[in-house]
Amino acid sequence: MKFFVDTANVEDIKKANDMGVICGVTTNPSLIAKEGRDFNEVIKEITSIVDGPISGEVKATTVDAEGMIKKDVKSQLFIQTWLLRFL
Repeated sequence: MKFFVDTANVEDIKKANDMGVICGVTTNPSLIAKEGRDFNEVIKEITSIVDGPISGEVKATTVDAEGMIKKDVKSQLFIQTWLLRFL
């Protein structure tokens, strides 16, 4: 069985990771907003803490196709940059 912590609280993630009880992290824009921090900054910080999978789910902030594509391209560039770190 694998355990994932579902939070954007970096201190909680550090504690769980240090205890060795988690395999990865799931988070989303709502959890990050509750922490009052920037989405990309939090995801980058989580990647520096956890070696396992990180799911940084996103939500649609627009209803038009052009806006969704633009947001997706920005997200894909961030993900590609993050993945290069592990190659």
